Amino acid sequence: MSQSELSTSSRLLSFTGIIGAILVFAVILFVAYLPSRPAPVDQAANAARQAKADEARAAGAAKLTGYEVINVEAGTVRIPIEDAMNATVADYAAK
Repeated sequence: MSQSELSTSSRLLSFTGIIGAILVFAVILFVAYLPSRPAPVDQAANAARQAKADEARAAGAAKLTGYEVINVEAGTVRIPIEDAMNATVADYAAK
């Protein structure tokens, strides 16, 4: 056997050993951890929080995209943000 053949087979064995060690670690992790994961403790509270967050997002989106009268006497209204930006640009262009 020459030195290069020994070196090549040594590298191949080292590579195979490294890959094997990683696979053994993954199997141990899968067997030990994944089946014994605890169930979520407060699933109902999480669902309630998610529903409340969705409601808040919907209310915010409605304020940004909808029309609403804020104060009739003062003439204050809420308009969609796109319309407000276009009106502002048109007002500055007119001056």
